[in-house]
Amino acid sequence: MIKVAVYLIIGLILTTFEATFINFLPIEFFKPDLGIPFIIYTTFFLGPQAGLITAGLIGLMQEIVSTSPSGSLLFTKVSIFIISVFMRNKIYIDSKYSFSFVCSGAVLVESFLFLALSFLVRGESRDAFNVAFYSVPNAIFTGFLSLFLYNLIVFLNTRYLNTRNE
Repeated sequence: MIKVAVYLIIGLILTTFEATFINFLPIEFFKPDLGIPFIIYTTFFLGPQAGLITAGLIGLMQEIVSTSPSGSLLFTKVSIFIISVFMRNKIYIDSKYSFSFVCSGAVLVESFLFLALSFLVRGESRDAFNVAFYSVPNAIFTGFLSLFLYNLIVFLNTRYLNTRNE
């Protein structure tokens, strides 16, 4: 339970930083989703209960600080959690590179879930081209940052939390 709390606190801090500070930067191509690696890691390595808690709280944090339609980010985070639970026994994460690949794929799936949700709710696809255009660079950048986040998690596991998931 301590590991879940540590990863959740780090994830919430990074998600808050992402949602508040990075939005003020003038770059559109490099806006990673820093909550996805923590949702994927807790779901795959710590179990579905920890993943659900992480997905719910990170989704709520992003809902609080974003200007997206109400409930959309929470829905996509919980959907990524559900997909991760079903894929938990199908995908084997054995290195930081496979973890990065899964995180990049999750960001792409999340972007298209967000598009589908906005199309079903509003009946319009006004920003569909922008979301589709920026989802690939954001997925690549999230995958790149997840390499470092995976190393941080492994370091915390081996140094302070006395477990090794590598």
